[in-house]
Amino acid sequence: MTLIESFTLVSFTLFSFADLRYRLVPGIELFLFGTILLTIPTAPIQTGIILLACAWGVLRNISGWFALPLLFFPPTWPVLITSYGYRRGLIGRADLLAISGLACLFPLPAVLFSLFGLEVWRRLWIRRQAGSIPALPGMLLGLLAFLLLRLIFPNT
Repeated sequence: MTLIESFTLVSFTLFSFADLRYRLVPGIELFLFGTILLTIPTAPIQTGIILLACAWGVLRNISGWFALPLLFFPPTWPVLITSYGYRRGLIGRADLLAISGLACLFPLPAVLFSLFGLEVWRRLWIRRQAGSIPALPGMLLGLLAFLLLRLIFPNT
């Protein structure tokens, strides 16, 4: 397991417990800052573009036209969708920052697996409980599925 995978799994495990317990994730900004530090030496352009997509979601006074050129870079698609959800009040800020961090660290299939895990988690959650849905445990579930599949099929 690489440093990036270890950092992400430990962080997401701690954040998932906090999200389940308190419905609030302290330190998610530090996770995003850590991902920037880990990825800026190896992929500065991708990291910068993903951070622009995240900034479009967090800073609500930026026009929607700002996001249009970002649509031409596929790794930003999950971040832009999450940013749109945050701008509309459907998704929390911690979820947006977590997806942005994952998009900086991992390839697009890992982020999509994470969002798929979130959807599976959401469906399980609404059957058992009512109220807001903690998203980070679902993202962790999808990320674990991606890492397990990559462990089973290493060359694909």
